[in-house]
Amino acid sequence: MSENPTMTQTELTEELELTRKQIQTDIKELKNEGTLVRKGSNRNGYWIVNRVD
Repeated sequence: MSENPTMTQTELTEELELTRKQIQTDIKELKNEGTLVRKGSNRNGYWIVNRVD
């Protein structure tokens, strides 16, 4: 997602070979941790990945 911040859940399911529900669960977890932030709308927005070292 850091390389392609406009990636959709559908693209992630194809790339990672996971179900959409698994992707949604992982995204929710990463957002709660503050690792992943969504800017803008669902259609025109993008992801920001906050790196944790």
